[in-house]
Order: sequence, then C-alpha cells, then structure tokens
Amino acid sequence: MKNKKVWPICLATLLATSSVLPAYGAVGPGQAEKPIPEGITVEQWSKLNDKTIEFDELSNLVRYFNPDLQNIVDSINLNVENLEYVYAEISGIEMKNTIKNLEDQAKALKPTGLIDDETGEPLYKIVEGSVKGIKSNAEQMQRTIEKLKQPNSKINTGITQASRQYEYFADQVIIGYNSAVANRALLQKATELSNSACEAQELGLKIGTATQTDVLSAKKDLLSAQSSLLSLDHTVDGLSRSLGLMTGYSADASPEIGGLPELDLQAVSAIDLQADTAKAIGNNYDLINMRRANSNKTTTGMQNKQASVSEGEQNVAATMQSLYQNLKQAKTAYEAALTSYEKAGLDNGKAERSFQMGMLSKITYLQSQMAFLQAEGAKGSAYTDLYQAYTTYQWAVKGIISDSQK
Repeated sequence: MKNKKVWPICLATLLATSSVLPAYGAVGPGQAEKPIPEGITVEQWSKLNDKTIEFDELSNLVRYFNPDLQNIVDSINLNVENLEYVYAEISGIEMKNTIKNLEDQAKALKPTGLIDDETGEPLYKIVEGSVKGIKSNAEQMQRTIEKLKQPNSKINTGITQASRQYEYFADQVIIGYNSAVANRALLQKATELSNSACEAQELGLKIGTATQTDVLSAKKDLLSAQSSLLSLDHTVDGLSRSLGLMTGYSADASPEIGGLPELDLQAVSAIDLQADTAKAIGNNYDLINMRRANSNKTTTGMQNKQASVSEGEQNVAATMQSLYQNLKQAKTAYEAALTSYEKAGLDNGKAERSFQMGMLSKITYLQSQMAFLQAEGAKGSAYTDLYQAYTTYQWAVKGIISDSQK
C-alpha cells in the first residue's frame, strides 16, 4: 500500500518545478554531438551549432541550449519518467499477481466472518478496500500521465511560457547589443574626428588662427569621446557575454552576433490592433493561469474567477493599446530621423566637395562630418527604438507582457 502515496508526491513535484519541450541536455551549440530535435532540419541544426548568433535563430538557440531552461526541462522529464516508472510497477505483472492474490484472499475470508479487532470491520472488506485502492491509484496515475503529456497541459504550457520568457529576454539583449555596437562604431568615428579637430586646433594655434582656449576645448572633446568609447566597449563585451550564455555558449566562447533584421514599414503600418488584441488575450499566460484556477465550484468562487479574468482581459487590451501607440510613435520618429539623416548626408557631400576644392576650412569640414555622424547616430537609435517597440508588441501578441508594461 506504500504506492498509494507516491503519485501525488510525484505530481506535486512536477507542477511545482515548472513547465515540456523535448530535452536534449544542457550542452551549448557545437560542444557535443546530440540528436537533431523533431521539426528541425539538418541544415537548421547545423546553423544553430555554428559560431554565429543570428536574430532569427534566437528562439531555437534558447529552446535547445539555454542552460536554465534545459535544467527545468530535464527535471520535468525526469519526474515524468519517475511517475511512469511507478505506474509501470503498479500495473506490472508482479502487482497484478499481488492484486489477484488479494482478491482470492478476500473471497476466502468472506464466508469466515472474521473481523479486525481494532476497527470491527470484516477482514474481507479491508482486503477488498486495499485492492480497490491499488486499482484506483493505477487508473488515476494513468490519467495523470496522459494529461501531463497533452500539448495543452498545464505542465507543457508552463514550459512554453518559460521558453518564451527566456526568448523575450534574449531578444532584448541582442537589440541592446546591436544598439551598443552601432553607437560604438559612431563613437570610434567621432573619436577620430575629435583627434583630427584637436590636431587642427593645435596647428591653428601655431599659425595664429586658433586660441589656447580652442585647443583646450578640442582636447576636452577628445578625452570625452575616448572615455565614452571605453565605457561602451565594456557594455558591448558584457552584452555579448550575456547573450552567449543565454544561448548556451560556454563562458570562453566568442560567437559572432548578427544584426537586427530590416523591418517592413508597410507591414508595421498594416498592423491590426483589434485582431492582435484578441490573440494577445487568448495567448496571455497570466490569463491562461487565471482561467485554469480552481473556483472551488461555488457560485462565489466562479464569480470571483470570472471577475479576475475579465479584469485581466481589460488590462491586456489596455496594454496592447499602449504598445500600439508606442509603436506608431517610434515609426514616426524613425521616419523623421531618416529624413534628417538624408539631409545631413547631402550637406556633408557638399562640404566634402567644398573642402576638396579648398573652399572650406578643415575645422568647418570636420564640424560638417560630426553633424552627419550625429544624424547617423540618431537614425540608428531611432531604428533600434522602432525595432524594440515592434518586438515588444509582437511578444505581447504571443502572450508575454513584462511587469514594466502592465
């Protein structure tokens, strides 16, 4: 009768742990030979195991290699296997023989009229109860295992949620990384220009076209650019390491990180907020958990549950409206930055030609280049903001809304 208490403990452990994707072990890309997961082609698997992290690969990299997620999946699958083992023991030949023997004992005891001294119950009833308990536990365990393995089970939904949350965070890191890399490239150019401006001012001081104040100001700008570049180098390195660890690479690996995909602005303009809001409400994991919550089958419990779900749906709808407005504003800002960048490019081209013809001083020419770099930086920053707004909106449609957005 010890088996009677095993399956609830296993189930409690499963549900407390978290959520089921196929587990392939917590080994990073390219570090070991592993089976190709179902639904992944040989070509896709090969690309996932190379030394490059592309934006469109993030989902699968996290799904199959993120160590934290893999630990969750491995733990879940181990507990499911343990539950199946216990069920196999209960429903196995040896247990069936035990049940048959107990049933025979119950039949043999029934005519005797013997009773248990402590309970006063007939012994055959006690034995029959034991048999019914074992059979009931076996049937319940079988139903539990089948339920756990259903695609929409609580445990599978939990794993999908965990996976998507890790994917969401990886998205945020790669967006931040690309933004930092773009800013670093601009800062490198700005540092070069600041150094050239400093040299030009020092030359001007010698020939009388610049003052000591001009030289000190140029040196100050150069030091500031160098300091910013050094700080940004540390940021880029930190984000690169974080993304590598999130996608399963070892701490000493240095995978190449790809850029952000180019957004289709027409597709962004064509977004259907109403349809997406309906999807977001259906996919939102907080709401899914609310709908699955126990109402105790009482009128009050059901009313409270419905009220919570209704409020949650309204909150998701309000968040979607806010994210949509943010996306529209980011798109407008990017289009404005793009226009400014194009104008700055034309102005810089004119300055380039004038400088080559000797009609423009080097300082003025460098100032024109700096203005162009600033416009280029503003365009890149605006695109990052747009992409951030777009992916945040799309993640909300998939059911992931961060606490800061609620």
